[in-house]
Amino acid sequence: MDKRILVVDDNRLIRMLIAAALRPLDCEIVEAVDGAQAIELAMQCEPDLILLDVVMPNASGFDVLTRLREDPAGPACPIVMLTTSSRDSDIDNALDHGANGYIVKPFEHAELRETVSRLLQA
Repeated sequence: MDKRILVVDDNRLIRMLIAAALRPLDCEIVEAVDGAQAIELAMQCEPDLILLDVVMPNASGFDVLTRLREDPAGPACPIVMLTTSSRDSDIDNALDHGANGYIVKPFEHAELRETVSRLLQA
């Protein structure tokens, strides 16, 4: 059975790069373009993992992370923040609110694949 990954990023090029990086894992990719759509799709599509940008319209990645983790009906899957911010305070904030990983853009395809693969197997 293929794993389903929800990729949340307002930048179409980034979503394409993520999909290309994950192609060897043979996963189904579902895309959301903003925070509101991310919450809606996360509740509907039962993802096995979520890759979540931080800076987006209609709810930041931190808002989405908090909403999904606090909602008892929310997905229990791993959530990895994928963002340009490398500030320690943002990393700590993400991990404190339930993120399972934090990858800084621009990302290495191998690092992204390794993180996703590890979390899907956990």
